[in-house]
Amino acid sequence: MNRTRILIGLLVMVILMHLFPEKAGDIEKVAIVGGGLYFLAWAAVRFLAQHKRRAAEAAQSAADEAEYQVYKRELDVIRATYDPVRDLNDPTSISPEYQAALSALHDKHQDMLTRKFGPR
Repeated sequence: MNRTRILIGLLVMVILMHLFPEKAGDIEKVAIVGGGLYFLAWAAVRFLAQHKRRAAEAAQSAADEAEYQVYKRELDVIRATYDPVRDLNDPTSISPEYQAALSALHDKHQDMLTRKFGPR
């Protein structure tokens, strides 16, 4: 519902009331009922669009959570392979193979990680 449509509706109502002064009461009633119906239709469409968007977001969130669990399992496998004791805290001491495996895993799940945690 934008202002232009509201203003055009009011303008038409005023013009009709000036053209037909004996029907001014009826014109007001029709305009009020029409405006109310227009508002209800607008609110229903907006509510349905919001509901659809929220349902899509919830479905995407559930899919992201499932993919995140897969990511965590794959990450644990990579860590168990290259760093079973989990003592490689310094990034310079990580082997190139380990870095490549982590980069490949990250690239594979890039979209989900960005949605879940934001951009890097």
